[in-house]
Amino acid sequence: MVMVETMNRDGSWQASACILCSINCGIQVGVEEGRLKRIRGDKQHPSSRGYLCQKATRLDYYQNHQGRLRQPLRRRPDGTFERVSWEVAIGEVAARLAAVKQRYGGHAIAYYGGGGQGNHLGGTYAAALRAALGTPYLYSSLAQEKTGDFWVNGRLFGRQSCHLTEGIEEADYVIIIGANPWQAHGFPRARKVIQAFRNNPKRTLVVIDPRRTKSAEMADIHLQVRPGMDAYLMAAMLAVIVQEGLVDQHFIATHTTGYASLRDEFMKVNVADYAARSGIDVALVRQVARGLAEAKRASTRHDLGLEHSLHSTLNTYLEKLLFLLTGHFGRAGCNAVHTQFLPLIGHSPAPRQGGMVTRVTGMRAIGKLFPPNILPAEIDTDHPDRVRAVIIDSSNPLQSAADTRAYRRAFQKLDLVVAIDVAHTETTTLADYVLPAHSQFEKCEATFFTLSFPTNYFHLRRPVLPPSGNTLPEPEIYRRLLVALGALPRRFPLLERAAAMHLKAPQLGLFQKALAATIVARPQLKKVLAMVLYATMGKALPDGMATAAVVWGASQFYAQRYPEQVRRVGIRSGRGGLGDTLFKHIIEADTAVAISTHRYDEVWDLLRHPDKRIHLAIDELLTELQALPQQVIEPHPHYPYVLSAGERRAYNANQIYRDPRWRKKDIEGALRIHPSDADKLGVKDGERVRCESATGAVEVSIKCDSSMRPGAVSLPHGYGMSEPNAEACSDEATKNGPSINLLTAANHCDALAKTPFHKYVPIKIIPLVMPV
Repeated sequence: MVMVETMNRDGSWQASACILCSINCGIQVGVEEGRLKRIRGDKQHPSSRGYLCQKATRLDYYQNHQGRLRQPLRRRPDGTFERVSWEVAIGEVAARLAAVKQRYGGHAIAYYGGGGQGNHLGGTYAAALRAALGTPYLYSSLAQEKTGDFWVNGRLFGRQSCHLTEGIEEADYVIIIGANPWQAHGFPRARKVIQAFRNNPKRTLVVIDPRRTKSAEMADIHLQVRPGMDAYLMAAMLAVIVQEGLVDQHFIATHTTGYASLRDEFMKVNVADYAARSGIDVALVRQVARGLAEAKRASTRHDLGLEHSLHSTLNTYLEKLLFLLTGHFGRAGCNAVHTQFLPLIGHSPAPRQGGMVTRVTGMRAIGKLFPPNILPAEIDTDHPDRVRAVIIDSSNPLQSAADTRAYRRAFQKLDLVVAIDVAHTETTTLADYVLPAHSQFEKCEATFFTLSFPTNYFHLRRPVLPPSGNTLPEPEIYRRLLVALGALPRRFPLLERAAAMHLKAPQLGLFQKALAATIVARPQLKKVLAMVLYATMGKALPDGMATAAVVWGASQFYAQRYPEQVRRVGIRSGRGGLGDTLFKHIIEADTAVAISTHRYDEVWDLLRHPDKRIHLAIDELLTELQALPQQVIEPHPHYPYVLSAGERRAYNANQIYRDPRWRKKDIEGALRIHPSDADKLGVKDGERVRCESATGAVEVSIKCDSSMRPGAVSLPHGYGMSEPNAEACSDEATKNGPSINLLTAANHCDALAKTPFHKYVPIKIIPLVMPV
C-alpha cells in the first residue's frame, strides 16, 4: 500500500486527482473551511509523478461558485424553479419516466452523459437505470469526439473497444497530428516529455497543425498544414512510404492482412499534388515520411484537430496506417493496444448484423454510443418514434454540442428533461427537474481512462470535502429512481450481511455465492447488477466509499481475465481470490496504483479478430481515399475564413470551470487572426468583430497572432457560459466570451460517424467599428 500524508483540518494534505483532462494527474490538496486552498502535484502518483499544469491549481473555482446546485429543483409552469424534497423529486421523475415508457416504449427515452473527465463511477450505475427503462440511446461527449476513431479500431483490430495508446516517452521519432499537448496534454507529463525531445538531438518531434502552437514551437519539424487538408498530407506520406519501398514487409506478412489493397491505392497517389493541396513543401513531406519509416522506435498521436476536421474518420484511419505500414506497433516506444480496467465503450455490430440504429435518422450505434449531432433531429420531428424524454448526467449539451439553437428548439419539444449536475448550467435551466449531485471532491470517485501500456494504473479517490447542501452522489440518485420504478428492492438484507462478512473473511466466498443465488432467484436483477453491488457491497465499505462497490466487481473480472499480468505488479492472492486482493490493493491506497503489467508480445492477445491479425483494408475508407483527387476544397464564397472552434489555450478548460474568475489571461476568449487578415479587415488588437456562419453569429474581440495561417482563425472552447444563481433558483446570468456552438451546425459533420467539423467552420468577419 502506498502511503501519502493527508491534509485534515489541522492543515495537512489529502490526495486526490485533477479532473480537467483524461490524464487525471495526481494532486494533493489543502482544505480550509470548505475550500481547496492549496493544490500541488502528488509526487507519489506513479504515472504523473508530481507533474501538474497551471489549470489544476485553480480547481477551487469548480468546487465553489454561485452556480453550485444544493437542492432538488422543479420547474414551475411559468418557467421558474422551486425547491422540492428528494422524495417528491424522485417520485415524480420516476412516475413521468414510467409513463413515457409505457405509452411510447423505451426508445422514446434518451440518456446523455454519464460522467465527465474524472467522475466515471456514477456513469457505471447509470447503466442500470438505462436497462430498467429499456432505452438503447446513450449519447455523450465521447461519442461527439471519438466515434469515427472507435469504428476504425473495430475494423482494424476486431472490436470497437480495442483502444490504442502511444509510446511517446520511449520513442525516437514522434508525429503529433491535430493536437497541442503543451496545453491539452493527452499523455502523462506532456510538457516534460516534449522538453526531453527538444533537449535530445537524437530524437525527433514532428507536429502537424495549421497553427504554430507552443507544441509546434518546441518541435523539430512543424508541418503547418492547410485547415482541413490533413487527409492529403497523410496520404502523401503513406504514398512515399509505399512507393519508395519503406514498408516493413516482415511486420506486414507476420501480423496483418489486406495490404495489397492499400498498396494499389497508394501507388496511384501523386505525392507532389497531394503535398501542394496540403500546403506543405513536397521535400518536407518526403523527409518526414522517411524519418518515420527509418526510425527504430516511432509513435504517432492524434486528437480532435484531426477528428473534428474534414475527412474525420478517414483521417484517423490514415494516421493509424502511418505506424502500421512502418511496423511501429506492439513494441516499446511505439503504438499499442492496451487493457482497460473497466471499458468506457462496448462494441456495436453493423446494422446488417443486427446492430442498433436510431428510429428517426437511422444512425448506427458505434461503441454502443450515439453521436450528439443527431439528437436534435431525433427529437424535433413529428416521427411517431421520436425521443420524448432525456436524462442528462454531468453534461451540458446546450453549450457543448454542435448547433446550440437546434438543441434549444429540440429540448423545448421534449415531454420531460431531467438533469443531474453539480452546477446550474444552460441545460439545467431548460430541465423539468434538476437533481443536485456531490462534487467530484465530495464523494469517492475514479476515472476509467486507464490508458497505459505496458503497466496500467488505477486511482480510486476518497472524498476530501463534506457534501455541500442537500445533494446526493449520482449512484444514490439512480438507486432511488430504480426503487421508485419498481426495478430494484429497497433492501437486500441477506446480501448486505454476506457483503459485510465477505470483507472480514473473503476466503469463504459468501458474497459471491449469495449474489449468484440472488440472480438465479430474481433473474431480472442481472441487468441492474451494478446497482445491486452498490446497495449491498457498498454498504459494507468504509464511510464515504459506497460508490466503490462497482470497483470490487471490476477487480474480479480484471483479475480473472489478466491473472498473470496482475501478479506481475506484485499482487498475490491473499485470504480471498486474486480479485479481492486487487480490490484491497486499490481501496487501501491513497494514490494511483499499478494494476497490471503486460509484455509487448502479449499485445497480439488483445486483438479481437479470430486470426489475431490487423485487417488493414477498410473498403468504405479506401473508397473515400479514391475520391480525394476529385475534391476541390476552396474558401466558401460567402464565408471566406476557416474557424477552428474549440482551441485549447493556457486558461480555458472543459465545461467544468464555469466561473470566469479562474482565468488569469485571455479573459474574453479572443479571436486569433493573422496580422495580414486583420489589416485587410481594418481591425486591431482588442477591437470587436462579428463572426457569422451559416448557423449563427457571435461578437468577439480580436488578437493578432502570426502563428495563425492567413485565412484561418480560432476561438477557444469553455467560454460563453452563463452563471445562474442556483440558490435563488434563477436563470438570470451574465455571459463571458463567445458561445462557439452558436456558429457550428449539426449537419456539418462526418458522413459515417457524425463527428462534427468543429475545426473547419466557414465564417465571415465583420468589423463592428467600420474603418474610416
